[in-house]
Amino acid sequence: MPDEEKLKIIIAKQDSEASLNWSRNSYFLVVMGILTLAYTQKPVDNLVQLTLYQILIASLGVFLSVVWLLIQYRSSQYILYYKNTARELAKSTNTPDVFPPNIGGIEMRKLVYFLPIAFIVALFVLIVLKVIFFVYPN
Repeated sequence: MPDEEKLKIIIAKQDSEASLNWSRNSYFLVVMGILTLAYTQKPVDNLVQLTLYQILIASLGVFLSVVWLLIQYRSSQYILYYKNTARELAKSTNTPDVFPPNIGGIEMRKLVYFLPIAFIVALFVLIVLKVIFFVYPN
């Protein structure tokens, strides 16, 4: 297969992975929004049951945020691989670099790491506070 064809395929794969990356982020944000809403609900009047319910919801949120972070990392690795491969193929075909490395600024795929990390920290703090205030109510 000629390098020009390989370059087209790699660019298409990178574009596809970038789109999937943002779709996945949107799905996780929706799920985290639903979990946040569930956390604020009061399905029971018993304080012990309510505390356990909120700890369970927050724990599920931490778990999903860790999964989100791992998926984000893997997707970012694929995007980086495709960009590097496209750069190499662009050199071998004497075509302009589609993904020049010296554009500057922060890549959005790196900035989005903040979202699952923020949820992990916030939900972990909620869990710790729930446990502390449940064990030591005064």
